[in-house]
Amino acid sequence: MKKRFERLRGALIGACLAVCLFAGVAGAQGPVFEVAAYLLPPVSYQDEDGVLHGKNVDMIARILSAMGYTPRFKVMPIRRCLEAMRDGAVPMMLPCVVSIERQAFMRFSDPVDYMQTVLWKKGADPAGCWKTLDDLAGLRIGVIGGYYYGTKWQEALAAGTFRVEGSIGRTPNRTNFLKLQEGRVDMVVCDLRLGRFLQKSNAPLFDNMVPCPGEIGESTPLCAPVSIKYFKERGLSPDEFLDRFNARLKNLSGF
Repeated sequence: MKKRFERLRGALIGACLAVCLFAGVAGAQGPVFEVAAYLLPPVSYQDEDGVLHGKNVDMIARILSAMGYTPRFKVMPIRRCLEAMRDGAVPMMLPCVVSIERQAFMRFSDPVDYMQTVLWKKGADPAGCWKTLDDLAGLRIGVIGGYYYGTKWQEALAAGTFRVEGSIGRTPNRTNFLKLQEGRVDMVVCDLRLGRFLQKSNAPLFDNMVPCPGEIGESTPLCAPVSIKYFKERGLSPDEFLDRFNARLKNLSGF
């Protein structure tokens, strides 16, 4: 009898948690839902007052609000975001690139955005850029440390076709643009949208840089991840949550 009561009590507690996390509350402020947020201008950036903005920030906030939650963003470096997701400290983080390593502790939504990775060079026009990776022979190229740019890129790098210099830290793309400006590298790899944002926000410092035609590999999808540990520790299903999230994403207009 006692064991039966304990099982019933556990089921009721789990049901209450599920209601709190999954139930949409129309017309009312729902439970707070934390999202680990890293800065990747212009899709996620802080203004002078420290307020978080950007396409991906707005999109996540709209979907969570439609699902009945009050989103609260916690800004931290991307490595700390990933650590928090691995430890189950937060339920979700801003969209990021999917990898086998990350799939071990996170479940991912459908793509919410894409990165168009291109090479940038100094000059007034894209003349003298590249058509094949062999055209990059002997060049020094600025990249972001730890990023994966596709199989063909990795094969050319392993063969010694070109050399790379990785940048890390809070603003690695800006660091690479500075290296290009100072002649420390010959070209840099950067998302087209992020590069144009850097030019606009740092004008006229990078006005003499131009993106080359042709992507490095295919467009890279950014997907919103949830923490497996966070959900499992509360007896909840991350897949059920993502089903609801993806349904809202599919119907969301203007993004």
